[in-house]
Parts: sequence; structure tokens; C-alpha cells
Amino acid sequence: MEGSEVIARQAKQIMELQDRISWFKNSEKEVYGIIYGIGGPLNDNKLGFNKEQMAVFLQIADIMGIR
Repeated sequence: MEGSEVIARQAKQIMELQDRISWFKNSEKEVYGIIYGIGGPLNDNKLGFNKEQMAVFLQIADIMGIR
């Protein structure tokens, strides 16, 4: 494989990884909105999550670094 082929392959991989990072960052925002924007602007917990479930969601948010 020639040097230009290696560079082209690496450039393609970098672009694909940048796309994935962008997708993950957008997904983080969506996940956070689903977990904490449960009832819209008043966060009224219309889905009825209990304290234990919300604690798990909080742990997930901490792991993802979105809190």
C-alpha cells in the first residue's frame, strides 16, 4: 500500500469518527432531555418514575457526563 493510500484511508477514518462523535453528542442531549424533561417545562414526571428509577437515570447521566 502506498503512502497516499494510507493517508486517504486515515482521512476517511477520521471523518467517520468525527461523524460518530457528533452523533453521540447530539444523542447525549436527547437522552438528557428524555430523562429530565419528563413532563415538559414543569418537569412534572408524567411518566411516573419513582425515586429509585430517577437515581439510576442520574447515575447514567453522570457516566455519560451530561449532568
